[in-house]
Amino acid sequence: MTRVSSFGNQQVMLSSLMNNQARLFKDQEQITTGKKEANYSGFASEVSTLLGSKTVFDQTKGYLRASDHVDRFLRTNNIQMGSMLNNAEGIRDTMLEAIAQEETLALNELLGEAFTSMVSALNTNIGGIHVFSGGRSDVEPVSGSKIADLVAAANVSDLFQNDQRRPSAKIGQNTLMEYGLLADEIAEEVFQVFKNIADFNVGPSGPLSGKLDATQITFLKNELATMDAAIENLRILEARNGTRQNNVENFIKEHENQKAFLEIFISDIEDADVAEAITRLNNDKVALEASYKITSQLTSISLLDFI
Repeated sequence: MTRVSSFGNQQVMLSSLMNNQARLFKDQEQITTGKKEANYSGFASEVSTLLGSKTVFDQTKGYLRASDHVDRFLRTNNIQMGSMLNNAEGIRDTMLEAIAQEETLALNELLGEAFTSMVSALNTNIGGIHVFSGGRSDVEPVSGSKIADLVAAANVSDLFQNDQRRPSAKIGQNTLMEYGLLADEIAEEVFQVFKNIADFNVGPSGPLSGKLDATQITFLKNELATMDAAIENLRILEARNGTRQNNVENFIKEHENQKAFLEIFISDIEDADVAEAITRLNNDKVALEASYKITSQLTSISLLDFI
């Protein structure tokens, strides 16, 4: 004859009740946190894959932040370089016109305006950081603001306060990009032409206004050749900056794609299906309520009632 104990039945039902409680708690935890497990130990064999993916994900986000930072500076470089080129080309065209007509009425005024505009562009700052100052980002790279300051300087180089440290940033695992431009490498040649013209204007052969004599025309022809070379160097710097900008944009797209892929990959491992968890929660609630009911009935039943 098989014997059945009341105590044994109660223990089985209590064990089932506790299991139902544990499942219900896990369902509630998944719905609340959105995660399959509360700690890494719950992922068993996938934990190394998950940790490795998160490491790459964090690195990708860091490279993306660095790339965005570099992109902002390169865009600023491009805008200011365009402005400076326009000013330099405006003076060059005025010089060319003066030589062709052997007369000028606006060269000196335009020279002063172009110099002030270029200094303003070179002293551009983003969030208090001067873009063209190199490592001395808290200092304006050009100390003068008027053409008189340029005339007063013993040498053009005296106006530049930047150092020679070009900013750079790591925008990829094996890519360190130098993105900074320096004020003196951009404008020293152009400013030298400006100074030559301004000095000549106040010198014994000046002023450069009205009808020009042979000496003045010869002087402007010589300076025109120097200005052409300076403008060509500006264009080279602008093109180099544009190439870097294009490269950074490609890196940004690559990092954004990798970031999106890793987000999905990591989510597939650790994120819970909330809709599925809610369905399980409802089912486990029913099972738990049934366990409570049966356990309650067992506590009031004894096998002695059937002997």
